[in-house]
Amino acid sequence: LALYRVVAVNLHSEVPQYTHVRTRLITLPIVAAAFYVTAKWAATREDNANQRTFRGLFAFAGTVLITALIYYEVPELWQPLAAIVFAMLLLEVGQQIGYPVLAWHTHLLGGLAVLAAVTADPSGAQRWHDIPLHAFAALPVVAGAYWIARRIRVPNPAHVRLGRIAYSWAGTGMMVWVLNEAVPAPWIAVSWIIFAVVLALVMRRIGYRQLGWQANAVAACSLVRAYTFNLELEQPFWQGISLRLVTISLVAAGLYFLSRQSTTPDSESRRAVSYLHTFAATALLAFLAWHEAPSGWLAAVWAVFALVLALVDRRFELEDLGWQAHALAALTMVRSVTVNLYVTDTWRYGISVRLLSLAIVAVVFYALSRLIRMPEQLREREFHHIYSWAASALVSLLLWYELQPLSVAVGWAVFGLVLFEYGLWRKTRQFRFQAYVALAASFGRIFFANLTAGNPGEFWGLRLYTVLPIALIFFFVYAQLGPEDQTARDDRGLHFDMLLAYLGTGTVVALLYFQFANEWLVTAWAVVVFVLFGLALWLDRPIFLHQALLLTLGACGRGVMHNLFGASYFTGTDWIGRISVLGSAIAVLLACLPFAFRWRDRHKAQPSSNWIGALVRQPEQFMFFAPVLLLTLMLALKMRAGMVTVSWGLEGVLIILLALAVKERSFRLTGLVLLLLCVGKVLVRDAWGLQARDRYITFIILGMALLLVSFLYSKYREAIRQFL
Repeated sequence: LALYRVVAVNLHSEVPQYTHVRTRLITLPIVAAAFYVTAKWAATREDNANQRTFRGLFAFAGTVLITALIYYEVPELWQPLAAIVFAMLLLEVGQQIGYPVLAWHTHLLGGLAVLAAVTADPSGAQRWHDIPLHAFAALPVVAGAYWIARRIRVPNPAHVRLGRIAYSWAGTGMMVWVLNEAVPAPWIAVSWIIFAVVLALVMRRIGYRQLGWQANAVAACSLVRAYTFNLELEQPFWQGISLRLVTISLVAAGLYFLSRQSTTPDSESRRAVSYLHTFAATALLAFLAWHEAPSGWLAAVWAVFALVLALVDRRFELEDLGWQAHALAALTMVRSVTVNLYVTDTWRYGISVRLLSLAIVAVVFYALSRLIRMPEQLREREFHHIYSWAASALVSLLLWYELQPLSVAVGWAVFGLVLFEYGLWRKTRQFRFQAYVALAASFGRIFFANLTAGNPGEFWGLRLYTVLPIALIFFFVYAQLGPEDQTARDDRGLHFDMLLAYLGTGTVVALLYFQFANEWLVTAWAVVVFVLFGLALWLDRPIFLHQALLLTLGACGRGVMHNLFGASYFTGTDWIGRISVLGSAIAVLLACLPFAFRWRDRHKAQPSSNWIGALVRQPEQFMFFAPVLLLTLMLALKMRAGMVTVSWGLEGVLIILLALAVKERSFRLTGLVLLLLCVGKVLVRDAWGLQARDRYITFIILGMALLLVSFLYSKYREAIRQFL
């Protein structure tokens, strides 16, 4: 009846809220106290189920009356304070008198306090220095929630554990709401991350893990806020510094701090939480660079950021930062190739932004190849040189875009030389491998630009002084890959020394092709064969002998196809070259025979397992038959019909004389075969088809040749028998 009377009369619900009514202020506390005292006295009697029920109803009635008094009498902005203080008082009293039911009343009052805090003055009309007063009104609720979470004690351990979790999360949530309401919009994310850091530090001090999870949750809210709001800010903060740069940097710094402080050292989730925080911070800073850096400089900023992450990882062994450095480096590479290569802007004094930015990226990548931490098994397999390969590729592309077309090949060759020298100095084979790729690319480039540059017939011009240095670089690098150098043993095992030697000779041969007139090319190539034989003998390098034999084949083919039959790609006529031109080429090729004989004598003890080895071991055979065959064909085509047999006869005699001089059986047999061919030709054709004068001359000269050969055979019978 008393409770009914209070609700019907003493509550004065018809009076507007927040209006003071004296009778209500006096009667409601008295009645509530009476109910509490009754609940206390009820506990002194015999304890049974009915008694406990009535006792709980009396206590609940007292709590309801005080709550109603707060609702009607306390001003709106003070209600959260009153409600949370009443909740704390109930908790303390319940623990002092040993009545845990009051803890449930505390839970109810705590929820009402939170509700009152978030609904008070929803429009924010009441302010203090642009800060809404309802934010200040909620601060006691935050403090009270943490106090209750710290002080709650009931017989049920599960109740205590869940109560602490609920109140600590409620306090954290209310604080996040307070900061959202009180702090200016650009600084909300910063205030949240600072609060998360404070929670993490308190967690480390008192060891309550839920505060760590709350710190992670608040940090996630800060991250979302920074991504959705702060990244779009355009307001200046100070001279040349944007508000976005300051706020995002602070949030990222907080995330990096939380990555190692928001969990206890023995937490199973420590690794995952650390990765999430650092990846979030790195991603946030990468997006910040996207918004802050001009398009041409973004790749450079990302590259420097990746280098910083790698250095921190190397110093403190933070594995997650290493993976983030890899990811940023990959993004940098993609950005460089897709954007920076096409940037045409200039910086101060007209310097290309593309040149500066990609140079920075390349330097950083080279540094990362040396500094980045990797598992030892991957480093042993040289996976870290992915960065050096990427850097070299960027430098090569940069040279392509920055240099003039005729300078690209030279630039690549010089770059390859630098890489090779550095790799040789540091004993790092991957740099040497990159050098070989750059040099091969330089060789390929000359066929598309350099060899066709300049005017036809011009000796000293663009073609010569852009191609000749490349050939010299090839030979210079090859010269350092000698068998005495153990550093380049792997290079020789992969035959890079052979590649460079062939590239150098190929460059010279190609240069001569475009440098000399078409008919003189065969002579120029013959001179190169002579030089190659000299180098092979001087340096004792079989590779130059191989090139000499191959080029001899090419020179003979060129002589037949062009000088004899006029079959050239550049001429559409049936022109036939002069005999002096082709004759000079044949003479130069025959002049290589002394070198060939000396090579044979030097290496005659070496076994040969196939015909290629036999050919290389006896190069004099090839260097004799190739020019002799070319000479024989030239005489057949260049001499008039009446003099072919005569010229062949003279050739045969000269060959036999040469054979006797060098004591070579195959040469002598060749001369004899050629003389027999002349005899057969006379009998079959010349005796019947030539004019009288030509026939007489042919018979006389051929007869004299045969007599001379017969005389020589008679005089040197014993020596010839030894040859046989």
